[in-house]
Amino acid sequence: MAHILVVEDDPEIGANVCDFLTARGNRCDHAADGLIGMALATADPPDAVVLDLNLPRLDGLTWCRRFREELHSAAPVVVLTARDELDDKLAGFAAGADDYLVKPFQLAELAVRIEALLRRAQRSVLSGAVVVGRLRIDRASREVHCDGTLVRLTPKPYRLIELLADQPHRVHRQADLAEAIWGRDGEQGEALRALVAATRRSFAAAGAGLDPIETLHGHGYRLRSR
Repeated sequence: MAHILVVEDDPEIGANVCDFLTARGNRCDHAADGLIGMALATADPPDAVVLDLNLPRLDGLTWCRRFREELHSAAPVVVLTARDELDDKLAGFAAGADDYLVKPFQLAELAVRIEALLRRAQRSVLSGAVVVGRLRIDRASREVHCDGTLVRLTPKPYRLIELLADQPHRVHRQADLAEAIWGRDGEQGEALRALVAATRRSFAAAGAGLDPIETLHGHGYRLRSR
């Protein structure tokens, strides 16, 4: 049984989603605005979130960023919204969403998408920790340690280290990393370089004594673990 938080200001949609997901064996909480949703997520962390974007008091994009960066949650987030422009979808993924479903929608499709994301998250947890040289990447807690020192990373720097650690001896092309982090139509070039710089700063701030990312000019990036 999964615990699913539905943050949706339309009471009919919220009730219908909760009823449908509950009938499939899940436990559902419903919040009618962003601040209530954040309070519920803090008090009882969900396994997955269904999130509207047009929310009172705290909009959906801000909610998703805070969920990732302040609560440090890796729970899957499915955006459920009437906004169907490409820019809206890219903004949703950039804020930390895992999937994007446009209204009107079918309840069965929403449920299947949530279940697929939950299965993927469970596989990640079961895969345990990855140890590469001086680095330990714990997939369950989404934490990175260097020689036992915790390096505090927000979701995208963590994802970058995780991708590099999956194939630590490979040189990863910039385009491949950018697509894995932001999606096929997402950020490129300067955004990835800024992310690499931010990740290095996080390691320096932790006193890790390691620059974890090696730049091979004209080729891409590789994990530096020693």
